[in-house]
Amino acid sequence: MPYGAPPPNDANPYAGGNPYGQPAPPPMNYGYPPAAPAPDPAAYGYGYPGGAVPQGPVCRFCGGFPAVETTVRGHQGIIVVLRFLKMRGPFCRVCGDATVRDMSARTLVQGWWSFLGFPMTIITLLLNLGPHNRLKDLPPPAPGTHGPQLDPGVPLSKRPHMFMLLLPVGWIITVISLIAAGAFLPKPDPYVSHPIVMPTVSVPPMPSFSLPPIPTPTFSLPPDTSGKPQAPVPAPASIDSAKVGDCLRNENGTGATHDPHPRISMLPCTDQRAQYKVLWKYPATSDDKVCDAQPKSDSSYTKDGGTQGLSYVLCLQSIHT
Repeated sequence: MPYGAPPPNDANPYAGGNPYGQPAPPPMNYGYPPAAPAPDPAAYGYGYPGGAVPQGPVCRFCGGFPAVETTVRGHQGIIVVLRFLKMRGPFCRVCGDATVRDMSARTLVQGWWSFLGFPMTIITLLLNLGPHNRLKDLPPPAPGTHGPQLDPGVPLSKRPHMFMLLLPVGWIITVISLIAAGAFLPKPDPYVSHPIVMPTVSVPPMPSFSLPPIPTPTFSLPPDTSGKPQAPVPAPASIDSAKVGDCLRNENGTGATHDPHPRISMLPCTDQRAQYKVLWKYPATSDDKVCDAQPKSDSSYTKDGGTQGLSYVLCLQSIHT
């Protein structure tokens, strides 16, 4: 029994004094090495050498000093949702640089993807320039005055996250191109009627239903000296249907070279009484000089209808002479 000899059976067990009043012997280690001494807190950043007490704020991550009170911000765009992030100090120079670089890099990747992501991402990155400038003016924490620190990593300008700045640059170039192409100009309303300007076409006037008196046409033909009996004379209006290849006859038979009141009839060209054959018909004119363009024409028939639309000239050639 490690606490002393057992009391005799016939005696008071408490007569020999309180066996629990003596200190307990050290525990046996059963072959294990002795326990290591307690670590020095100063070695882990939880103490300051020489009992020095820091003046001012200490870093929220490592406890080092000097530190500065500042706020680092971040932004996330989630289609229709905007999420604003921030990390409050105080920060030492090392932990502050790590926080600024990490939150700015995340903002470069995650901040653009909402309807206001473009301006808010740019604003957030510009706001982080303030903490960055304040932190770079701090000296590094004194050795032995801080605990484990954040890893700053490589500078933000050397990280692949910087390529995300090409995204807004591409948007700006696209908008400028669309403006130059007139994509944002107001489009005409398809339901609003606009006057249509038709080209001017010169069309000969159409005949009117109220016609002025039609003067008697003139006929310039060689004299008819055949002395053959005359056929019945049709109405002068029937000559209006004459066309190239038809044959005509002047029933007056006056023998004059110019007949102001001819009586013209249309005959088959096989009829021996036919005198003239129509070589060409010029509508909408009463000038018989147009027949000068027909070298075989030796006569002409002109009808002056009072209007250009009702006038015409027949260029004729003598036959059966």
